[in-house]
Amino acid sequence: MCSNNIRHYKLLQILKYGKYGTVYMGYDLNNKCLAIKKMSLDQPIEELTAMCNEILTIRRFKHKNIITILHCFLYNQHAYLIFPYMCFENCEILLQKVYTSGFPEIMIALIIKDVLSAITYIHSENCVHGSIRAQHVLINSRKAVISNFRDCQTFINQGEKKNVLYGSTVGKKNQLYWKAPEVLNQNLSGYTEKIDIYSTGITCCEMANGFQPYQGTELTYMYIEKARGSRPLLLDQSSIMEDQESSLLPQTNEQFRRDIFMKKSFSDDFHQFVELCLNKNPLSRWATSKLMTHSFLKQCRSTSLAEHFKDFNHDLSKCKLKERVTANEQKLSILNAFTFKGLYTFFVEEKEECLDFFLDETFSGADTNGIRNNDNTIWNS
Repeated sequence: MCSNNIRHYKLLQILKYGKYGTVYMGYDLNNKCLAIKKMSLDQPIEELTAMCNEILTIRRFKHKNIITILHCFLYNQHAYLIFPYMCFENCEILLQKVYTSGFPEIMIALIIKDVLSAITYIHSENCVHGSIRAQHVLINSRKAVISNFRDCQTFINQGEKKNVLYGSTVGKKNQLYWKAPEVLNQNLSGYTEKIDIYSTGITCCEMANGFQPYQGTELTYMYIEKARGSRPLLLDQSSIMEDQESSLLPQTNEQFRRDIFMKKSFSDDFHQFVELCLNKNPLSRWATSKLMTHSFLKQCRSTSLAEHFKDFNHDLSKCKLKERVTANEQKLSILNAFTFKGLYTFFVEEKEECLDFFLDETFSGADTNGIRNNDNTIWNS
């Protein structure tokens, strides 16, 4: 049973800053590792309504690949949402800090299989997620789960099912790169659940290439490309050779990235899977249930995420700190960095409480009650 008193939780590390809230890694009185989202109630009524709707939506869904809200409560003009802690956070962070040139294909298949399983369930509930992207896919060594249901919509209106949905893109500039063409069109034709399939295709490219499609381009260019049916590609030797121009690559370190992608090779099944997802015509996109049977996902049968993260832990354990720092500085730097080593070791050995194990093995008696962030603020000291 979770407590309604925030003093019963230890907030150790800021995982994410947001416009209206902050997410912390912490633990409760039972030493259970948690993700705790703190949101101010001093917000516009529209934002509070969106927050409440998202909570209701997540609590309505019951699926192993959808994030769970363990508890929520109000305390001193703030709302606190308690989630299970996904030790590797989200795919975007992994791409930024570890797999900077993209995930291996087998890992993408394992992650996308879980994502499609969740989307299939959401669609069966007559809903659309509306915001599939690497940032919203959370990972631990056992599974991937999807989060962020702010843009979730339902086809059910006053007891009747609508054929199409409508929604505005105002204020969602940073999300448009993952949106389907029919969403960007903003016309009376509307869109269906197939927009999640398109976003899944974009996310595949993002995870395979190491960066989002159309990165560094103007929104107008991105829209024109999607409107004319141009599809983002998986960047490997075959696609780079076909496109001798550099339009597929981001402008920064262009030649360096080209050399990296020339050494990569994705399977024909993966290329076809992405093409099916990114079809301009939503009627031609496969449904999630059919995509689950695609040969690209058959490689998941003989492996698991745990197996690949175990191998990664072995490689990571060989890494050495490049600079000599004092004991306390080292403890803080390890905590503020992405805490892979202890958490990977935890999951390899299948301990029950990842945070306690991490603190015991890494900090060895350090005082973690007063961890300071960059601006010298002490959280929950």
